[in-house]
Amino acid sequence: MKRRMSQEIIYKTVYQYNKETIPARDMERLSEIAEDCRTVRNYVYDRYGGIGGLAKIYPGYTVQNEMTKSGLRERLGLPSVYFYLAIFDALGDIKSQWSQTKNQIEKNIRANENLTPEERHYLRFIMKQSRCFEAVLEGREPALQGDWKGTFASLCEGKDTHRLNQYLRRQVRRHLVKPHADRAEGFTVSPKGYRYADHGIYLSMKESRQRLFIPLTDNNHYERQIYIRLLAEEGNITINVPVEVRQRHPAGYSGETGLAMGLRCMFVTDSGHAYGEEYLEYQSALSDYVRERLARHRRNAQNNPGMKKYHAGKARLEKALHAYVNEEINRMLETEKPGILYLPKLPATAKAGVNRKVNATVSMWQKGYIRNRLAQKCRERSIELKEVFGKGISSECSRCGAEGIRKENVFHCVSCGLEMSERQNTARNVLKRGKEQAKGKAE
Repeated sequence: MKRRMSQEIIYKTVYQYNKETIPARDMERLSEIAEDCRTVRNYVYDRYGGIGGLAKIYPGYTVQNEMTKSGLRERLGLPSVYFYLAIFDALGDIKSQWSQTKNQIEKNIRANENLTPEERHYLRFIMKQSRCFEAVLEGREPALQGDWKGTFASLCEGKDTHRLNQYLRRQVRRHLVKPHADRAEGFTVSPKGYRYADHGIYLSMKESRQRLFIPLTDNNHYERQIYIRLLAEEGNITINVPVEVRQRHPAGYSGETGLAMGLRCMFVTDSGHAYGEEYLEYQSALSDYVRERLARHRRNAQNNPGMKKYHAGKARLEKALHAYVNEEINRMLETEKPGILYLPKLPATAKAGVNRKVNATVSMWQKGYIRNRLAQKCRERSIELKEVFGKGISSECSRCGAEGIRKENVFHCVSCGLEMSERQNTARNVLKRGKEQAKGKAE
């Protein structure tokens, strides 16, 4: 029963907003906290973001104790409710960077034709066994106990472990990047650092026993870790609150639907319905703004007072894009009412050619954001979202399976004569592969 209940609980972020424009002096006090938290995060990144910090970041209490002894909190005068959360925010970023690095190395190991299956097995063992991984990166012998010691010894037999260890160290140096916070966009607060009252929120300040009151547009109260995002130019803040919600099981959601996902139109279903047809306009507006404004800033970097105006404009366009994405996903799910939704695995973003404007739009295509929002909204409605193998899915005829011709967004099959929208044909193939995949698992 407990397991079932935990599966029905999902997490989402709700937002709260200030009711009145925050005075400049108060915004300066908030910005000072954000800047101090940025300083703390960068200190942690620099000190523990490399190979030498790998042994200390799990679970992180060693870093916490060392940071306490460093005296940085006292020098900044930063309350502990902000200082320690900034540390663990930084540790989370470092761990994420290590995960990305290991994933990339794993791909390179699979693709390296000079490695034998036994050598690949040795490298994967090193990467999964934390003590071995740390020892190899630091150039020392792994200190293993019990059965692990014997397993490692057998893996080393008949292999040039020096060459393999050197390969692994080169891969880490090539792909590991220390995180760095360039801007002080906000800060995280624990429940001890704020209090809801008087139709607003009281936030702890750097001054002893001082709290800043900010009226809010709603009267909702929460008691959990929250994130304060600052919009200093506008005199506003956004409070991000992670909440637990129970999955809904709305009536009428059944059947299976295949989706094709694209840049010109967000989604096309196997029945031919299109959603997010204006997506490219929002995406182009954002990419054009970044391409033109950022290049202009770099040309006049010496005489440019800063990038606050650029970041504010970019944030406005991203907000409009994200609002449109969420609106269209909601419309699609409420209209189609699927029980199971099939989506092709998306390939890596590639350049479109010599057209720089098109390349900028393609490279900034926020397919990851769209995929995450779709997954979240499917979880909220208890819709199963399943990925299918996507290779060749747009060039295959959904009726007979033969290779077809795509021209001007129309698919034509020379074998059976099928002619329809390229995206609808893709969506039909997605649905077909999804059903075959489900049938194969059932058997």
